[in-house]
Order: sequence, then structure tokens, then C-alpha cells
Amino acid sequence: MKFVIAAGDTGGYRFTLVGDDGQVVATGRQYADKATALAVVADLMREVGGAAIEDRTEATEPTGPTAPPSRTVDGEPDLARIGRSGIPPV
Repeated sequence: MKFVIAAGDTGGYRFTLVGDDGQVVATGRQYADKATALAVVADLMREVGGAAIEDRTEATEPTGPTAPPSRTVDGEPDLARIGRSGIPPV
């Protein structure tokens, strides 16, 4: 991988991180001067190895309502468990 420093369209400087295959991995915002862009690149090179990974691909909360527990035994209502009126016994 390599960082490419280039002049921006409006006069500043920006960097692009390019992979070994030539694909753009990341692009930095525009900086007022080249020294600032290079300083940000140096910080990234030093700090990115300790970056945390935040995985947002797994659901953290239930996606929908859960079904109530079954009140049947062999397909028939379990009247001993729910009582004849449908209200659970106390």
C-alpha cells in the first residue's frame, strides 16, 4: 500500500491510500498545506495498527417481536397449565 499526496482542486492538498492492486482504499479530506497532509499521513501510519474493529454486521437487538411460548401439548391446548379460562393459575 502507499499514500499518494496530491494538490486538491481548490488549492489545498489531500492524500489517498492506494492498495497494491491500485484500488483506492481511503481518501483524506483536503488540508490547507502539504505539511499538514503529511503530518496526518504520519499519524495514520503510526496509529492505525492499534485501531479497534467495530463490527456492525451482527444485530445487537432483537429484530422483531418474539412469539409467546407454546401453550399446547401434541397440538391440543394444555389446559392444566393455562386453566380452563385461558388465564394462568395463581
